[in-house]
Amino acid sequence: MPVAAGSRLGPYEILAPLGVGGMGEVYRARDTRLERDVAVKVIPEAARGEPDASARFKREALALSRLNHPNIEMVLDVGEERDTAYIVLELVPGETLAARIARGRVPEREAAEIGAQVAEALAEAHERGVVHRDLKPGNVMVTPKGRVKVLDFGLARMAQAPSEETPTAALTQVGTTTGTLAYMAPEQLLGQFVDARSDLYALGVVLYEMTTAARPFQAPLATALANEILHGTPVLPREREPSLSKRLEAVVLRALDRDRGQRYQTAGEMLGELRRLAAPDSVEPRSDSSASVSSARRVTSIAVLPLENLSGDPTQEYFSDGMTEELISSLAQVRALRIISRTSVLRYKGQRKSIPEIARELNVDAVVEGSVRRAGDRVRITAQLIEAATERHLWARSYERDLKEVFALQGEVASAIVEEIQVSVTPQEETLLKGSARTVDAEAYEHYLKGRYHIEQRTEAHLRTGLALLEQAVQRDDHFELAHIGIADAYNLMGFMCLLAPREAFPRAQAAARRALELAPSSAEALTSLGYAALWHDWDLEESERLFRRSIDLAPKYSQAHLWFTNQLMVTGRFEEAETEARLARILDPQSNVAMAFAGWSPYWQGRYEDAWRMLMSVREHIPEFGPLHYWLGHASMRAGRDADAVAAFERCAALVGRAPMVVSGLATAHALAGREAEARSLLQELERMASQRYVGAYHIAQVQLALGEREAALANLERALDERVHWLVAANRDPALAALRGEPRFEAILARVKSRA
Repeated sequence: MPVAAGSRLGPYEILAPLGVGGMGEVYRARDTRLERDVAVKVIPEAARGEPDASARFKREALALSRLNHPNIEMVLDVGEERDTAYIVLELVPGETLAARIARGRVPEREAAEIGAQVAEALAEAHERGVVHRDLKPGNVMVTPKGRVKVLDFGLARMAQAPSEETPTAALTQVGTTTGTLAYMAPEQLLGQFVDARSDLYALGVVLYEMTTAARPFQAPLATALANEILHGTPVLPREREPSLSKRLEAVVLRALDRDRGQRYQTAGEMLGELRRLAAPDSVEPRSDSSASVSSARRVTSIAVLPLENLSGDPTQEYFSDGMTEELISSLAQVRALRIISRTSVLRYKGQRKSIPEIARELNVDAVVEGSVRRAGDRVRITAQLIEAATERHLWARSYERDLKEVFALQGEVASAIVEEIQVSVTPQEETLLKGSARTVDAEAYEHYLKGRYHIEQRTEAHLRTGLALLEQAVQRDDHFELAHIGIADAYNLMGFMCLLAPREAFPRAQAAARRALELAPSSAEALTSLGYAALWHDWDLEESERLFRRSIDLAPKYSQAHLWFTNQLMVTGRFEEAETEARLARILDPQSNVAMAFAGWSPYWQGRYEDAWRMLMSVREHIPEFGPLHYWLGHASMRAGRDADAVAAFERCAALVGRAPMVVSGLATAHALAGREAEARSLLQELERMASQRYVGAYHIAQVQLALGEREAALANLERALDERVHWLVAANRDPALAALRGEPRFEAILARVKSRA
C-alpha cells in the first residue's frame, strides 16, 4: 500500500513526509480521533514483502512502548493497514541536533546538558535491555524549551537484515550512509555482539561533534572511514577547540575507547560526569586536589558493604545481613544510581581488602560501610560514605528507632545518602526512599530476616529451615508481604531443585506470591516469583514472559528478575536476548555466583558444548566452592565428550551440596556415557531406593535409562514425568540428554502435551 499525503493508516491521516531512511519512513499525520498531530513510522517499502516483517515490526514496537521516559520519543499506538504495519509516535517540536550542529559548535555547558539528557534516555533503555544502535545527531531532537528527545529508539536493531551479523554485510549496509557509519563502535563494524557500551561510544562521537564541530574520524570513503574507526586515533578535542575543559575531553576520550572494557560501563556512570560538567558552578579543577569539585558530587555508583554486627551476639549475623540487604533495596530505587546487589557485597564480609581494592573489583565510585546494633527492640544504624579512590570519609551519621519502625529507619539512611551525593531523584523515587510508614511485628521481622538468611545458602537443609521461619513470620503478621515473597522463592527453589514434588512446590509458590501482590500490587519480586512458576510449572511461556517483563518494568535493577527471565528466553531459543538479560544481571550483581555460572548455559543450550565447558572452567577459577557450577560443568563436560571431567564435576557437586536426586542422576548419566555401566546401574539403584523415602523426579531416572540404552523404560518414565509435571519437560525439546528420542512418536506426543500445557 503506498503512503502518500491524503491517504490514511487506520485513524491517522497522512499529511506530509518527515524523513525516509533504511530503518523506516516517517510521516506527519493527523490523529482524527483526538485531533492532534503525530508522527507515523512505517516499514520501508523495500522491506514490506519480507516474511514476518510486519510481525517483527509490531513486536519490537510493543517492546519500545515500555520505554516511558521524558527523554525518549513516546510510542502512542501500533497497527496495520492492509500490507503496511505502522507505529505512531509523539510529534516532537524543535530541531534535530544535526541541524543545531550545522549552525556551529555547541558551547561546552550546553553540550554537556544535551549529552546528559541523552545519557538519561540511554540509562532507561539499557536497564530494560534495549540498545539503540543508531544514535547520531539526526536521531536527537532538541525542543524549543531545551528538552532532548531521542528518536528511533531500538529500530536499528528491530529492522536489521538477516545478513547483518557478518562484517561485510554490516559495512555494505551502512556504506552508503556515512553519517551512520561515523557513529558506529568498532565492535558493531566487526559484526560482534553490540551492547550498552556501543551506544556510549556513539554518544562520545556526538559530544565530540557538538563541541568541536567536527567528527573524530572524517575519511570520505566508507571503507577508509571504517578503517580509521577500527585502527585510528582521533585528534584530541582540545586540539580542535582549545577552549574546551580537560574534564570534557576526558569524558569524550573515555567514551571513544576502542576497547569497550575501558569505556564507561553504564550510561549512569557517564551521566554523572556530564551532569557535573553541565552544572552552573562547574569549573576546571586545578592540579591541587584542594581545589577540586566536591568529591561527593562524583558518586553515581555505590556498594553497600556488609554492616558490622555490634550486638555482641554472633547469632545476630542474620540481622545485620538483613539490614544490609534492605538498605541496598532502598537505594536501588534511584535510577540515576548504580547499586551493587546483595550477593556481590556479601562476598566481602569478614575480608580485609582495602576500600580502593573493593571499589575496583565492583567498579563503583563510593562505598557505604557501617554497623548495626540491636538492643532489645531498639535498632541503631551507623553508616559512613567513603570515596573509593582516596578512602576519604565524605559523610557519617547514626540513626536509631524501634524495631517495629525498621522500614522508616532504612528509608532515613537511604535518603540521607542520596541527599549527600546530590544525585537526581524523581518525586516518585523520593517517596519510595522515605520508606514505608507502616510498622511491622518485631518478632515477625526477626523470623523474616532469619528465614531469608537461610534461603540464601541454597542447600536443602537451609531451604527447609528458612521456609519454616518465613511461615512463622506470616503467622504473626499475615500483612507482611516480604515474608510471603520469601516463601514463594523458597518453594520455587525447592521445586526447581526437585526437593519437593513439582505439584506440591510450585502451586505453593504461586499462592504465596499472589498473596504478596494483594498486599503490594506493584511488587516486582512477587511478579518475578510468579513468572518463575509460570515457566517451570505451568509451562506457559507467554505468561511467564509477561510477568518477567512487568517485573523488570517496575524494578529494572532487580537482578533476580533478569536472571530468571534468562531461563525463559533460553527455553524459547532466544539466545541473544538471553545473553543480554544475563549480562544485565551480572552488571547489577557482579559477584553473584549464579549470574557468573549462567555464562555457560547459553552455549550449552545452543549445542556449543566445548564453548560451554571452557566458559564454565573459567568461572570455576573464581567460585570453586559453588556447588551448582559443578553440576552445570558436569553436563557441559558430558556433552563435550570429556567423560573424566564430567564424573569429577558431579562428584564435586555432590560433596558440596549433598546427594540430591538431580546430582545423583547427573553422575549416573556421566558414568553411563563413559561406558561404565556397573557404576551407572549402581547409582540408578540408589535413585530408586531414594524414591521410597522422598521425591525423585521420573525425568531424571529417564535420563539415566536413556544413557544406558533403555529407550522404552525411559519413555515410560517421561510419560510419568508428565503426570508429575516435572519442570524440566518445558525444555525437553532442547535437552541434549533426550536427543536420541527426537522423532520417536511417543516422545513427540510428550512434547505436544507440554506445548499444549496438558
